[in-house]
Amino acid sequence: MASGDLHPAWVPPLLVIDAHVHIYPCFDLSGFLGAAFSNSLKVARHFGHDPSYIPVLLLTEGYRQREFHRLREKMEGGNERIAEGKHGGYRLFPTEEAESLRIERADGSFLFLIAGLQIVTSEQLEVLALSTVSEIPDGLPLEKTVAAVEKDRAIPVIPWGFGKWSGRRRHVLTEFLASHREGGFFLGDNGGRPTLLQFPDFEREVPGLSMKVLQGSDPLPLPSELLKVGSFGFTLQEELDPGRPGEALKRILRKDGVEPTPFGLHESICRFAWNQMSLRTWKRRI
Repeated sequence: MASGDLHPAWVPPLLVIDAHVHIYPCFDLSGFLGAAFSNSLKVARHFGHDPSYIPVLLLTEGYRQREFHRLREKMEGGNERIAEGKHGGYRLFPTEEAESLRIERADGSFLFLIAGLQIVTSEQLEVLALSTVSEIPDGLPLEKTVAAVEKDRAIPVIPWGFGKWSGRRRHVLTEFLASHREGGFFLGDNGGRPTLLQFPDFEREVPGLSMKVLQGSDPLPLPSELLKVGSFGFTLQEELDPGRPGEALKRILRKDGVEPTPFGLHESICRFAWNQMSLRTWKRRI
């Protein structure tokens, strides 16, 4: 055996990525972070990568949601402790870029929280802008919204949503995909989609289309939904620059040959119906 074969080749960590995350006011932050760490560990163990894994949460905040900015301001104000928990609490650390934060537990494990937007177009479709702290307004047409996200160098994702890919909006989306077969954007799937509703086969409807799909949990604004974070998403086995994880992830996702590996289960139809009913009740209460 040659001397160079005595040491195994270095293998990059498994990136456990939830690409559609919200931190709602009704969420207990300690419970939310605990769920993120716990669910990511389960995924890593499933793929045989415990302890070599890194959880990554991609925030998709609407214009009223400013949790990432609130956390950053808290850290810059000298208060790096953000929540207590059974693992000894959580601390915030800056990175070398504006759009990401490192959140660390007392046991030394950590995750990256990366800023992003959820934008509503004039056609009432959604577009996610991943890894950005820029402001992109609601109300623009789909084409201009995606163009604005691309100009910002963020990752544009058009996510599935209940009822949002049907009827007139389905026609708008299909026409957009047909005219942008080589676009630098992604489609999105989420854990809230019930198993009975199949993800559309746009590649069959639009010949020549080749689209990657990014998965995320997309929790609803219900207190119990915080447990979903990190339970639905995708993995990549790639090296992530700890100083600039947002920039690194954008570069990785745009590389030819990179194929996200999905994980997680969709909702049962009973759970989906219960969530929709609970959502209406919760909204009336607030």
